[in-house]
Amino acid sequence: MSEEQEFSAKIDQFRRQVQEMPNDASPEIIEKTAVRLEGINYAPPVIIEHTRFLRLTKQGLLDEIDRIVAMPDAEACALAPNEPKKCQDLRVEFISVQMFYYKKLALLRQGDIETWDEIDELYVHD
Repeated sequence: MSEEQEFSAKIDQFRRQVQEMPNDASPEIIEKTAVRLEGINYAPPVIIEHTRFLRLTKQGLLDEIDRIVAMPDAEACALAPNEPKKCQDLRVEFISVQMFYYKKLALLRQGDIETWDEIDELYVHD
């Protein structure tokens, strides 16, 4: 399998994972959770604006995957400008990080106590 095919397969896998996630929370819960997280300066290391990330839906996450795949090499490869192969790896990493934190965000929206405790420990009690 070529590098481009491997990359495409990883992107397809990310998209399937998003589509298999539970349905979005209601707009009211999304906003309430976002406001609470903004109040404690929650800032996951994602490459989109935090206020936008905190309000992402599944469709928004799919759109974000498409945006990262389509971003110009100069932007995606800024951390490794002389390594073309690294460019695709960085895109996969950007998406992986966003997916990881989106899953946490979904748990917060569901009121998952352990996830809220983790966030409170990192941002409130520190």
